[in-house]
This record gives sequence, structure tokens and C-alpha cells, in this order.
Amino acid sequence: MTDLIGENHTVSSPSKDGDSLLDEFDLTSSPIDDQLFDIPALTSLPSLESILYEQDPTFDSISVSSSIQNQNLQQDNDNSINNLNNLHSSQPSSASFDSLLDIQTKPLDNYILKIHHQLQDAISTDESFVEIPKHKQINHGSLLKIHELQTISNQLSLCIERTNYGHPTTIDILLNRLVAIGTTKSVVLLFEHQTQSLKHCLNSDLSNGAVSALNFNNDATRLLVGYARGRIQMYDCSNGKLLRNISNDIHGPDTAILNIKFTHDPTIALFSDSGGSVYVLQFTRHLKRGYQSKCLFSGSRGEVCTIEPLLFYHQQDLLTTDTNEKLEQHALKPMYIVALATFTKVFLLALKSQNNVKILRVQHLAGSNTTLPILKWQFIIVKVSEKINCINPILAAVRDRHCTFIQIQHVRDDEVHITQLKQITVDYHIKSFCWLNARTFVLFDMSERAHVIDQRSEEQLECVSLSYCELIYNTIFFKSLATGGNVSSALALAGQNACYQTLISNQGYIFLLGTHTLYEIHLRDWSERIDFYIENGKNQYDQALELAYSMLVGKAKGLTGLPIDSTKRRQCISDRMVSLLQAYLKFSLHHECPQSGNIDLLKQHYRNVLPRSIDSCLLIDRLDLLFGLIYDIFSKDSIAHGIYLQCLEPYILKNRFDTISPMVLKDFINYYINNNYFNQLEQCLNRLDVSSVDIDQIIQVTRKYELYMTLLHMYSEAFKDFTTILKEIIEKLENDFAQNNGKFKIFH
Repeated sequence: MTDLIGENHTVSSPSKDGDSLLDEFDLTSSPIDDQLFDIPALTSLPSLESILYEQDPTFDSISVSSSIQNQNLQQDNDNSINNLNNLHSSQPSSASFDSLLDIQTKPLDNYILKIHHQLQDAISTDESFVEIPKHKQINHGSLLKIHELQTISNQLSLCIERTNYGHPTTIDILLNRLVAIGTTKSVVLLFEHQTQSLKHCLNSDLSNGAVSALNFNNDATRLLVGYARGRIQMYDCSNGKLLRNISNDIHGPDTAILNIKFTHDPTIALFSDSGGSVYVLQFTRHLKRGYQSKCLFSGSRGEVCTIEPLLFYHQQDLLTTDTNEKLEQHALKPMYIVALATFTKVFLLALKSQNNVKILRVQHLAGSNTTLPILKWQFIIVKVSEKINCINPILAAVRDRHCTFIQIQHVRDDEVHITQLKQITVDYHIKSFCWLNARTFVLFDMSERAHVIDQRSEEQLECVSLSYCELIYNTIFFKSLATGGNVSSALALAGQNACYQTLISNQGYIFLLGTHTLYEIHLRDWSERIDFYIENGKNQYDQALELAYSMLVGKAKGLTGLPIDSTKRRQCISDRMVSLLQAYLKFSLHHECPQSGNIDLLKQHYRNVLPRSIDSCLLIDRLDLLFGLIYDIFSKDSIAHGIYLQCLEPYILKNRFDTISPMVLKDFINYYINNNYFNQLEQCLNRLDVSSVDIDQIIQVTRKYELYMTLLHMYSEAFKDFTTILKEIIEKLENDFAQNNGKFKIFH
């Protein structure tokens, strides 16, 4: 049955064809005076499509409520045309067909197309609705990899249980070289880091007390050992031989060695004692090995808690050989810069500024009397120009809740420019600070939790509890119990949380000494962070894909292991996402797929899996994967095949892609036609690139099912023909009007 609008009226001139109707519009009439009629000038002419898609408010008086249509058609699809006919019977009729062509009140194209759209909207169902995944929260994943150095820990436990070496007290490590662990019985255990094998056991006189401080030189050939009763010793790491035995009369009496550090020059070192004084040690070799000591800072001016010389070692995280060569030849290297921290101030000193000690800067440092200051250096690369980079050291001065970052720039000769870059405040008390790289650091709070912080955004990326590690504290040395407790009450109080010698970092790796165990902490490689969600049977592919997405768009922080070049970086992540997506589909369709129950469960499962897969393919620009492997997988099942085709719709409508492989497009068209999704089909076809589709196929389908919007789109875009289809529409309207006794037929 034919759907009609209006009452029966006689057509006055039913013989007019489309050309005669178009002739009524005098397109070549004399030009209108724009100034006379006050017509504004057009900056650009509107396109045909923009005119056709424009909604006409005057049409509301004769339009049919789409909600009523949907309601009626959902009740009985077979009687949909009758229902529409009944609904339209109450609308006012037109006096003649010519009156419908009144451009000012009832535009012909809007009139036809809106009726057509309303009818197709009534046919659409909720089944075709698919939601595109939203990336709301940035997923950083698990950044810290914490593992026990098992072999060293086992040997450490054996030493505690079966020998008289005592319990561990201090540690120092040179990455991939050596590990030194001091004990309460004046013993130092020397291990190979990579093999974790015990290399030497350095025994000392028990009268020296516990080992309170350790430090390797830059090539791990020498080891300085400080003791609780004030003595200092130097060992040859290659054979374990004692080279220098430095008596405790070179510093204040009855004080423990709290810190001892080599500078970048292996002949110069610094140490501080529990009296708060700092000394410079210079090693000499004439007829025999000797040393000279000089007081650099007296504890009477304020007790120094920690010292940190600026070292110009090879930096693993600076990546390039050229950059490390610049570091070795750095202009600040001859100045021997060192940072000292008391409870209230940070001193930046140059030990050899024109052969004299020079104070470069004094920085105020505030905090609770139960917290110790922390100093850590890190180099950053500053891009000066397109081809020139410079390397500047950054000092992190930390106490209580505050982290202050200070940059040193060389100007000329011994002149430097020092700038406070920023200050970060957190809501917990800081026990220790460690750099992971120039962009990421870790704060350890009083509850032994590690907070991974992005330096630029100040965002916390991860928080991990390390209380199970049973961290050892250096409290007994800050109270100087081995020498009768000859320390100030301030140092003794703050020393309750001292872990300078048991929680250390070296080139992006953190080492934590527990009562029986040694732990190594570092940033996971970018690929390891993705694997974290799927390894060991976790199979959290959604989280893994979300993390990969964050990496691809540059939102994930703390990334390591990726190329510096942005193109290569994107390619690495894209390749990883392809393999991840394949594993995700295999797991979802074989292990998570419902095996029994309502068919709706299966459909919903496919709707959950497919959008994530499509979204990932579009992010990495892999339409070949979307219309190849994924299409083949879902084509094996009729239900999955239909859901696959439905899931393409929202991405086409959002202009996420405008090309489809011929086979998929053919299936897409057939599926939407078979399910009467004509409006959705038309909307999708209008957004496809005409150069990538079979135009003949599309024109045949659109003519057959009277999808005139798509016909207009194809002719205007492919052939630049803006009138042929319009003539066909007018001709068809005229013929239908004549054949149906003056009633108007709705296209469907």
C-alpha cells in the first residue's frame, strides 16, 4: 500500500516533466541590486550538502513526530505504512503541487529529506547502537620493579647465622660493578653486582666498631670505609688489600663517621662526623701512601647532616656517547662543587675556585625537627638551539614536606649562575629522595611507602609500600652510641629516621638494605609495564591496551627504553599494540567468550570486545588489520559478523575513517539493507570518501532503495554534478503526485 499525504485533489497540470519545472525558476534573470535590498555580501558560497542538511524550522508545522512514528512502528513493523498514513490524515493538504515548491516557506529538498529521515529513524533499533571507548583517566601502570638480589641475600643470611660477621649496617653500589655491605663487626662483604658472587671479605679490627659509611670511587678500584669509632680505611677492590689506615685523630674526638664520599677525582674525598663537621681528605703517594686532612666546615656553625659532591661519571640514562663525552669535559668539573646540608641551610661550595674554597649559594631549608635534610644531584639536557645541547646539574634539596630544585649553569671561568627552578610540597614527611631519571624521582615517606613523582607535572604516578623490606636505619651512628653518645639532641632526635647509608641510588637504580635482604628497585621498561597487566595469568588486556594508548598519545609518564625520535617511538608502540591486540582477541574469543546462556550475552560480549579493537586499529592507523585479520576472525560467526559491521557505524559517523575495503563495504551495505537500517546506511555512505568506493555499486543500491541523500553526495562529489539527481527527485515527485490522485508519496 502507498503512503499518502493530503486529501484528494485534482492536479491542474500533471503533464509537466522535471525540465519544465526547473524552467519555472528564472536562473538567468536580471541581477538584483544588493544595496537597494540591503543584502549582505557573501564571503563564501555554501555547498549543496550544507544546504540540504540544514534544518528548516518552518517544516515543524507539517512534520510528523518521530517519537510517535517510532512507537507505532515498533509495535507492528508490517503495518508501519498504514500507521503513518493514519497519522498524516490530520495534516492540512496543499492546494496544488506547485504550492509545495514555495521556496520561502516549504523548501522542496528539506521537505522530502526530512520525511525520508523520519521514516528511516523509525526503522532503527537499539541493537545498532555501539559506544566508542572513552579514555577518561590516564593509565600509567606499574612503574617500579622491585626484586630481591637473591644470591647476595642468601649469602648475607649465612654470614649472619653461621659466622661472626654481625648484622648489615651500610651499603654502597657501583652499578654493574661492585656491591659493598658493611656489618656491625667491622666487616665489609664485597660482591660482584652482575653475578652476585662474593669477591672479598674485608676484615678489620673489631675495635673500630660497626661500619657506618661506605663509598666507591668512579671506577670501583678503591673503597673508603668509615667506622662508628671514627676510623677511616681505604681498600683496593681488586685484591681486597688495605691501602690506607687513617686514624681518628684527623677529626673531632669521640665522633662517628656519618658520611664519606669520593669526588670525581679519586685523590680527593670528603667526610662528615657526628659532631657535624666536614673534612676534605687528599690522598698522596710519594715514598708511601699518605693523606692530608683539612676542616671544610665546623659543626659549631651548624651541624652538617649530609654531604653530596657533584660527580661527573658516565651517566647511563643520558643515552648517547656524545652526551657523556660532554659530561666528562664539563666546565664545572675543575671547580669541585659540593653541597652540604645542615638542619636549616644548604651550602653550595666550590672547593677549587681559583685554588680557594668559594661559597656559591646558601639556600634556606625548613622542616620538622624529626626530619633530616637530603641532597641529590642529577644532570639534565637543555636544548639551546636546533643542534646545540648543554648539560646542567640539578640539585634536589629535600626536607620534611618540601623538595627544592636548584640549577647550576656555567657562565665563564669560575663564574656560575644558580637558579631555583621550583619547589614541590607534598602532604607527607619525606624520609628519603632518589632520582630515577631527569624526569622522575621517588619520595620515601615515614611509613616506608615509595611515591613515584613526575618532575614536570608534579603528578604522583604510583605509590608502593615497602614496609615488608624491613629497612635498616643508621640511628646508632647519629646517636654515636659507640663513642658515648657525644652528639647534640637535635641530631639524635632526627637520626631516628636516618637511612643515608641503607637507601641509596646509582644511575637510576635504587638499592634498599633490609635486615636479611638486599632489594633492587628501578623503572620498568615501557614494554614491561604493558606486560605487567597480562603476565602470570592476570590477562588484563583492557588495562594493557589503555596503557599503550597513553604511551602512544604521549600522556604516560616515566617511560624508559623508547627511541628519542618521535617517529621511531610511535612505530615501536604501534608494533607492540598490534601483538597485544592479537593476544587480546585470542583471549577474548576463546577464554572469555560465553559458552552458554542467553544469546544476548554473546552479543554484548562482542560489543565489548570489538570497539576496543577498532579503536586500537584506528589509533595506530592500521585499517589493513581492521579490515583484514579482525574482519576474518569475526566473519566466521554470523552473530559476530553482524556485530562487527554494526560497530563500524559510530566510527564512520564520527569521521574516524572514511575508507573501507570493498569486501567489508559490500557486507556492510547488505547487512544494513537486510535489517532495514536505511537511515544509518545513508548517513555512513555520505561520510565515505567517494574515491575509495565502487561508485556504480553505491549508485545502484541508492537508486533501488531511494537513498537520495547518498545519490546527491555521490554525484556532487564524484561527478561534480549538482542537478541530475535534483531533476530526478522533482520528476519522481511530479509523477507520484499525478499517479496518486494529488496525494504525496513518501520515499522509503
